Amino acid sequence: MRKTKPSSLNEKTLLNRLLKNYALILVVVILFGMFSIGINTLWQSMGRGQITVQEAVDMISRSINDKNMQGKTMLNNLTDNQEKINSLNRYMDLPISNYLNYSYDQQLASGNYLFLPGQVRNFYTMYDNIESIAIVLNNYDGYYLSTLSNKGGIKKSGSPQLNNKFYLAYPITNQVTLEVLGSFYVEFSKKDMLDSLANLTSFGGLSAYVFSNTAYQLLVYSESPKQNDLQLIQQEMKKNSQLPIQTLKEKNQLEYLQTTSGFDILVTISKEKIFKHVFWDLRILIVGGIVLILLLLYLLYRTFTKYSHQVDIIMDSMARVSQGDLNTRIDEKTTQFELRELSKGINTMLDNSEQYIADIYKLEIKQQDAHMRALQSQISPHFLYNTLEYIRMYALSEGSEELADVVYAFSTLLRNNTDQAKTTTLAKELNFCEKYVYLYQMRYPDRVAYHFEIDDVLKDLTLPKFAIQPLIENYFVHGIDFSRNDNAISVKAQLIDEQVEIMIRDNGKGISTQKLALIRTKLSNTQIELHDSIGLQNVNERLRAFFGPTFLMNINPNEGKGVSITLSFKKEQKNEL
Repeated sequence: MRKTKPSSLNEKTLLNRLLKNYALILVVVILFGMFSIGINTLWQSMGRGQITVQEAVDMISRSINDKNMQGKTMLNNLTDNQEKINSLNRYMDLPISNYLNYSYDQQLASGNYLFLPGQVRNFYTMYDNIESIAIVLNNYDGYYLSTLSNKGGIKKSGSPQLNNKFYLAYPITNQVTLEVLGSFYVEFSKKDMLDSLANLTSFGGLSAYVFSNTAYQLLVYSESPKQNDLQLIQQEMKKNSQLPIQTLKEKNQLEYLQTTSGFDILVTISKEKIFKHVFWDLRILIVGGIVLILLLLYLLYRTFTKYSHQVDIIMDSMARVSQGDLNTRIDEKTTQFELRELSKGINTMLDNSEQYIADIYKLEIKQQDAHMRALQSQISPHFLYNTLEYIRMYALSEGSEELADVVYAFSTLLRNNTDQAKTTTLAKELNFCEKYVYLYQMRYPDRVAYHFEIDDVLKDLTLPKFAIQPLIENYFVHGIDFSRNDNAISVKAQLIDEQVEIMIRDNGKGISTQKLALIRTKLSNTQIELHDSIGLQNVNERLRAFFGPTFLMNINPNEGKGVSITLSFKKEQKNEL
């Protein structure tokens, strides 16, 4: 026995094409889902990044505004009247001991104790975010400097060192003449802003830049320093006092604000950092998706391979059957589900085919035997015909013409029945039917009448033998009432517009509505059925097979009694039974 060859995924079979299509669909669906989730996550992350930079700008702006208000409040406390401005000038002009005496004298004269170191020291108490305070007067060399370590402050020569410090500068003006007398500098702590920026996002890559209205860099914050961006910003600010917004937007989520007090605030988040953060967040999804794809492909491959192997078993068995091995059967234990049912059906079909072949073989043997017997008994019909002819001639010689006619009619019927021809003419068929009715008329004298009429153009019309006789016989078996004396049957064959119409009409018992409906249903079935009946359905099927789709048999009850059967078909036909 030839072994089953398992299918390969490279073979061009429908099953393997389905496997590849299903696998492709699964992979595409999973990848599309992963891609959709990734795009949605990236889109949300970019949105969160934009919200973060906006929040950072707002936070820095609020912080600067608060510090600016604090600075203005401190400056106002020091310079809101001429007496306080005079106190600043005396501090810068006199030694500290002389300034102290000046302050005492002023207190005695006006009741206000204006002592600059004491006033500045109070500022540190009022505000906990001050790092240092510097005062510069235009008419004096040097400046006043107060720090956390020396809150009272001292006079120093030169100019204040403000590099890398977050300070706010305010002009000192004469409230009466509006003359600018100098500058007031307050250095604030960056810690609150830096802490707030550090807690704003989990992306990484957040950077913040603050510049004064004089393009001085007040604040630089970066979670992951990008020297290129910082250098670009510093160069542009030095060159034209403007931030390179458009250039930075190419690689960053960006928010820019210029406050009413002239500060430039710029916050960026690196898009690269956002992408990396999203990718890191999706790593489990990506790995899980790849594992799921591989697992599904493996399971799909195993399932289809097993299924394909079962199909191969069936195909192998069918190949052996096609090669003539009719004893081949499919092992139903090796198949499952619908393939098992298919295997059972094929095995049953093979069993039936084998039995059918055996029956046909036996039938052919019997048919050959029947032919032999027919040849051997061929003399018997001739002997019977000769005997009937002798009886007919004897009846004539004795003057019994009626008996001679009966014998002749019977002999004609016998010859027609033993004739092996499959077709006849319409004239011969009706002649045969007439003799059949004549015998009944002789059997039941004065009770049966008949009338046969045929157009001359239809006499030579070829049709199957016994096409009309069974319909007439049907009347004598089921429709005639022998208790009556007016039983009648007629057959009329005519040609109407190239359409042959043969009507068999009687005045018998008729037929019930239910039975008529059942007969019409069977006659309307276009499929030819094989059975042993010689009744209406048999005639219908034989004539339909002979004349083709143009043939139609109609059965209708008469207005009085009996039934009318109409056979109609096109005159042109060449079929042979």
